[in-house]
Amino acid sequence: MAFMRVSTWIRGARLKTLPLSIAPVLIGASMAWRDAGEHRVAVAVLCGFVALLLQIAANFANDYSDGIRGTDAGRSVPVKDAGDSAISGKTMPSRGPARLVASGVNPRKVLAAAGINALIACLCGLAVIALTGYWWFILVGIACLAAGWFYVGGKHPYGYHYLGEVFVFIFFGLVATCGTMFALSGKISASGLLGGSAAGLVAVAVLCVNNLRDIESDRNHGKHTWMTAMGLRNGTIVTIVILIIPTLLALHHLLQSSIYATSSIPLIVIIAVIAMLCAAQIAASCAIVRKTYRKALPLCTLASLALALVYVTSSILV
Repeated sequence: MAFMRVSTWIRGARLKTLPLSIAPVLIGASMAWRDAGEHRVAVAVLCGFVALLLQIAANFANDYSDGIRGTDAGRSVPVKDAGDSAISGKTMPSRGPARLVASGVNPRKVLAAAGINALIACLCGLAVIALTGYWWFILVGIACLAAGWFYVGGKHPYGYHYLGEVFVFIFFGLVATCGTMFALSGKISASGLLGGSAAGLVAVAVLCVNNLRDIESDRNHGKHTWMTAMGLRNGTIVTIVILIIPTLLALHHLLQSSIYATSSIPLIVIIAVIAMLCAAQIAASCAIVRKTYRKALPLCTLASLALALVYVTSSILV
């Protein structure tokens, strides 16, 4: 029983999506590493924890808000139990994974889990501020907390009005990447902005995959996303394009770094990194086209890690 309780909360944290918070931190850290100060390891690790814990907090908060609104209705049992549910006459699940509140977990406990993770993230953020002296990071933290809550929380959640994709791009891309870069080096470069844009676009692609999967459910509950506006066919095309652009940005950055390479990294390593990124992107795109969204989601998050690996490799080259 204890194992089941732990597994329930692990499922609620949505582990498959968590690489999206780590990738931009890796990109920002790799670009700022050579100019970073004496506490660079501690600052980079703390930035990683801030991003990771804020995403987990946002996942629990979204579970809470969507659960009490009824948007997650139909996700009351895991997909693997769909056959048993049909036989027993219980509520059939949606095509997405079961959510905590929809599965019967006390909403207050889910909200408390969101608060605990947000609190720990804030403590890590304060440690970053203490090490760097950038006290205005408090405002960035407040903005991140507000963005995480009002995505589907509050009376007028922006995630229900076509703005979810925009805010995901900003916070999972630009803010996480450039924030890490500035925390380490005190500056933000044009390459950092492009790297943050690449990470943000992958995060947007993941959100689009989720919204493609839930397109009918979202329409029924008045949740307006890019996918509900575009429809299944056009939404699929746009999602794949969004996923391709970061790959092109990363490869361009890697090729530029190779021109000024001073490192003796074997060519085979560079080729392997490129192949990994392209393979993840192609596999994710194929899964999206086939509408196998449960496979597409982890493939997209794998693409985010492959993307980060390209930028890390690029930083070693120069």
